[in-house]
Amino acid sequence: MKNKLTLLIGIALVLVLLAYMFTFQVAYDEVAVLTTFDRAREPARDPETGQLLLNEAGRPVDPGSLKLDAGLYFKLPWPIQKVEKYPKKVQLLEDQLEEIQTKDGKAILVQKYLAWRITDPYAFFRTLQDIQHARQQLESLMSHLNGVITSYRFDELVNTDPNRMKLAQIEQACVEQLRERLWQIKPSYGIDVVEVGIRRILLPETTTQKVFDRMRATREAIAESIRAEGKAKASDIVSQARSAQQRILAFAQRRAEAIKDEGRTEAAAYMAAFREDQEFAIFLRQVEALKQVLPHNTTFILDANNLFLKPLEGSLTSPVATGRPGDEAVSARNQD
Repeated sequence: MKNKLTLLIGIALVLVLLAYMFTFQVAYDEVAVLTTFDRAREPARDPETGQLLLNEAGRPVDPGSLKLDAGLYFKLPWPIQKVEKYPKKVQLLEDQLEEIQTKDGKAILVQKYLAWRITDPYAFFRTLQDIQHARQQLESLMSHLNGVITSYRFDELVNTDPNRMKLAQIEQACVEQLRERLWQIKPSYGIDVVEVGIRRILLPETTTQKVFDRMRATREAIAESIRAEGKAKASDIVSQARSAQQRILAFAQRRAEAIKDEGRTEAAAYMAAFREDQEFAIFLRQVEALKQVLPHNTTFILDANNLFLKPLEGSLTSPVATGRPGDEAVSARNQD
């Protein structure tokens, strides 16, 4: 029984080993190149464009040694045939910080990144063969992109106003230049540039201090301009206020003079009437004085002999008016 179990385990191990030796698997995000004695057969291409020839179904007419679809494939054991697998996804490459000079002479530290992918696995296998070698070649090509950045001013790289920044234009120029360099390389690397960008922009210590001094001077100039504008507006407001004050005072003076003239005219009419009967006029003034002195219900006792309403003495029929003896005082009640 034990011999049978050992035999079954041995057969299973042999099958696994044979499967490993004679098959390989390609994932959905991979493409493989199957080589025979380290040689690969080139797929059929369009002689004009150099692209793979496709049939009506969109499949390669002759993929050669390429395995473009995910699945399980057969191969001869090593060292007769070998498999090189490459990812279909976009690769990201970042370079180191480098100090460069902008067009206006400012020193900056720039770190760039490159997004790339393999578009022709056969050409990639013939020239670069593996991802690590491709990264080394692309790093050397990225160093030439500093010339694009140095053709721009510092304020076009760093600015608080988005409309004055030209980062998008710089990155697009880097993409075009890098694609042109890759196109000029023969034989082709079989890769395409997806995006080139500036990841970080730093300033050296000396440049930072100069930038701060420049920003401080700029802000002080702006503040001085605002203060001058404020003083001009304040002066204009004060001038307008003084002009309005003068107009109001002139109007008030004219109105006061007009009121005085009206009062003088009315006073002249009253004086003319008072001159006709001066005693009656004095009596009216005394009555008005009493109204002001005694505004509420008040009992006011006076000596009849000293009563100051003398203009009425000849016309009143009271004892005070007739001057009969025996009447010592008179009581007067003012009901207002």
